[in-house]
Amino acid sequence: MPNGITEEELSLLIQNTKNGDLRSFELIVKSFQRYTMTIAFRILYDENDARDIVQEGFIRVWKHIGNYNHAIKFSTWLYKIIVNLSIDRLKSRKKLSRFFFKSSEEIDPVDCSDLEREYSNKETAGLIKLFAGKLPEKQRVIFVLRDLEELSVSEVADITGLSESSVKTNLFHARRNIREKIIGYENEK
Repeated sequence: MPNGITEEELSLLIQNTKNGDLRSFELIVKSFQRYTMTIAFRILYDENDARDIVQEGFIRVWKHIGNYNHAIKFSTWLYKIIVNLSIDRLKSRKKLSRFFFKSSEEIDPVDCSDLEREYSNKETAGLIKLFAGKLPEKQRVIFVLRDLEELSVSEVADITGLSESSVKTNLFHARRNIREKIIGYENEK
């Protein structure tokens, strides 16, 4: 659980937020802000877009907390909101890039070395980041959630609305695409 908050504490914060307690909502935001920012950033590779998505995501949480179903893990519900908003942003980028006749492959990802420091080999991490940013949308989302955020296949399936077998298939293709591009890059050196 983020920031050492227990399930019981989170449950109480959610209930208080449902009753309109802004302070409880602020604690939820503080507890999950870094995780949601990391997910949005790793999907979008743009810090400003990621901040916008996180802000919009928490606004949606505030508006719809009354509809939250406790049978679903809160982090899964929240991550699904963030992922869906991020996907929408990717789609709007594609439309905008078509308008300006610039392909999505030409969009340079933002340097995210501070978010990738868990990788001991910075060059490999940079390549993974670069090539993950060029994956098809579905593969990128699944790769980020499963391999970078280390969520389980079932959690990724819950967040994306895909079957577990579809998650595994897309993850296989994402990993293969990244591996092939890294090998191609290494061979060009």
